[in-house]
Amino acid sequence: MPPTRPDNLFIMTDQQRFDTIAALGNSHIYTPNLDRLVRRGTSFSNVYATCPICIPARYTIRRM
Repeated sequence: MPPTRPDNLFIMTDQQRFDTIAALGNSHIYTPNLDRLVRRGTSFSNVYATCPICIPARYTIRRM
C-alpha cells in the first residue's frame, strides 16, 4: 500500500489583508471565524506574490 499523504485544505479569502484579522494583531476588529482558523491551522506572515493581480496570483498558488 502506498504511503498516505496528509489532507490539506487551503483557504484564501478575496482581497484579505493580514491586518484585517484580529488573531494576527488587529485589536480594533472582530473576526471570530477567521481567528478560529488561525488558531487551529497555519497562517503565513511573510509571503510574496508573483503577480499582484487577483486571478493570476491564485493560479500561481494552484500550480504549486
